[in-house]
Amino acid sequence: MWSDNEADVDLLGFDFLVDELMVPLTRPQLLPLTVGLLGEWGSGKSSLLKIVAARLDAERPADGGRYVVVPFSPWQFEGYDDIKVALMDAVLNRLQAEAASNASAAEEIGFLRRFINRLRRPAVFAGRAALAGVGPAAQLAATHYQPALAPLAQAVVQQAAVMGGAALDRAEQQTPPEDAGPAAGDDVLADVASFRSRFESLVETLEGVTAVIVLVDDLDRCLPGTIVDTFEGIRVFLHTKKTAYVIAAHPQVVEAAIDRFYPTTDRAGATGLGAEYLEKMLQVKITIPLLSVPEAETYMQLLLAQLHLEGSDFATVLNDVAQRRAHSVLAVSLNPGLAADSLGRDRMPSALFTDMGWAGSIAPLLGAALRGNPRQLKRFMNSVIMRRGSAQRRGTDLDAAVLAKLMVLEEQYLTDFQRLFDWQVRGGGGTAAELAAAERHVLSAAFVRPAPARGQRRASTAPDRSGDRVEETGPAEESLPLDPEVATWAAQPHIERWLRLEPVLGGIDLGPYFTYARAKLTVTATAARLPAALQGLLVQLQSEIVAVRRTAVRSVAETLPAEDLPLLMEQLLARVLRDPGSDAWDGAVEVAEKVPGAVAAVCHTLGRIPLDGIPRAKVSSAVRRLPQARQEVTALLDGWQNSGHAVGQIVAGLRTPRGSV
Repeated sequence: MWSDNEADVDLLGFDFLVDELMVPLTRPQLLPLTVGLLGEWGSGKSSLLKIVAARLDAERPADGGRYVVVPFSPWQFEGYDDIKVALMDAVLNRLQAEAASNASAAEEIGFLRRFINRLRRPAVFAGRAALAGVGPAAQLAATHYQPALAPLAQAVVQQAAVMGGAALDRAEQQTPPEDAGPAAGDDVLADVASFRSRFESLVETLEGVTAVIVLVDDLDRCLPGTIVDTFEGIRVFLHTKKTAYVIAAHPQVVEAAIDRFYPTTDRAGATGLGAEYLEKMLQVKITIPLLSVPEAETYMQLLLAQLHLEGSDFATVLNDVAQRRAHSVLAVSLNPGLAADSLGRDRMPSALFTDMGWAGSIAPLLGAALRGNPRQLKRFMNSVIMRRGSAQRRGTDLDAAVLAKLMVLEEQYLTDFQRLFDWQVRGGGGTAAELAAAERHVLSAAFVRPAPARGQRRASTAPDRSGDRVEETGPAEESLPLDPEVATWAAQPHIERWLRLEPVLGGIDLGPYFTYARAKLTVTATAARLPAALQGLLVQLQSEIVAVRRTAVRSVAETLPAEDLPLLMEQLLARVLRDPGSDAWDGAVEVAEKVPGAVAAVCHTLGRIPLDGIPRAKVSSAVRRLPQARQEVTALLDGWQNSGHAVGQIVAGLRTPRGSV
């Protein structure tokens, strides 16, 4: 298995991003500089910072000096220390090591440390923050972003003065540390200016130091105040000559936090300040791209190679992959054949060959479903290996290819995985006849599509040594009569793609595999007893094909007996609870739109779902389709709107009549 911590080996092919960072960081004329390393959670920001740190340590500038690298995570100090103080302390601690043989520099660091120790005293810090921090920040927001905020800013400053004065009065009654020095409020601005000047001089006088580079990670895990404090600590105290700062963060998360910290009032367009704030703070932006499907497959294969190979063999494979990536990132750079070519046929472990086979099979669908997110890809791989290992401890040998294919469905399309399990239960164990029928239908249907024509070559999941996928031919099979429920399930595009993955599962007893997925499954006698007609409607109401879903809604509204409605809705809403982002949500609100008897149950269920788990698109669907005249709907939407959550803002916007302000 693989650790979820940052990696010091580049498996993602991010060497070009390392170079993009190194160029501005090693140009003295650009300093001081703040660089944004921007990417989604799990995109590889922390690993990239670690690789850049190692590269900077090894770099030898033209002046013969060296780069002093300071890693810093504000998230680790949140709630325990003032973030600006913690940041300054981290930088001074690192410079202390550089000044070990320089008495004057060590003395200067001591002076700077006494200054930040005074800031650490809670009462004095609170008072000074109110007097010296809130006022300028509020005035900056007013003058730079919205002049109309000036009166509000002045009120904030006055209130801050009252609060700060009270805090300082309390602080004067405390005995300050002997080395604290003067603590009067009038010294704050002078102290800040003095700190910047003396910090700049310190960096200039450190022998052999070309630049101090601070790598800030985990900022997007922090509270809004911590995020703003980190930027202020950099720009107010530390942004001096021969310094650079790399901020690794999810840009949308940081922008939203800044919007929350600086709420807008009558700003034109009611847009937040987050994007502009980030634009002002970052002089250079480097964005980590999502992995393409071929890149995702190469990454998965490299993880397996790292797991199975010793150091020198893995280094050989990794080097060959780097060379292939240099020619094209749009082709798979590692698969079983390419690995065997790198190692030699006699040195290719059979276990690695097998694992690379199933990874290559699921990679196209999994890479697309996970949007090329490295952390999620790694977690999926860990889950496969962990589940297989757990089964082996109980004497059960799960085929890795079968397990991986099933887990793609489980992890990405839980409602469809539940459907597969329901068929297994309904069939009394053994093989699922419905799955076998769906596979036959899809595999034969491939030859009667308009394109490719009958007998034309079609893409398989097996890659050749070049990394491209091999085309194969096969005889056309005649379509067999198929149960409507199975046909509807198999017609979903993602299910059709999944059914085409190797291996074919229709003839395999999947019972042991479901045993290890029970935490996500619901075994209900009700589901097993649903009449065939209701089973078919249940599947159709969860279809991602809108026309199929709407046809099912009409059937429920026009022909379904009233006594069957609660039974059907119970099962449909159970799926909504398990996976609010699924098409079951759309089916449920569309039924509620057309069937008055379903409204209460739908509203009750939607009200039970945590707001953090509701996708924005689903909120829009509910507001547009639920009958607003019903009391249950009003109560649901009012609850969402008044929640203080982002969902509430969406609801408020959708409920506002057009043309109103």
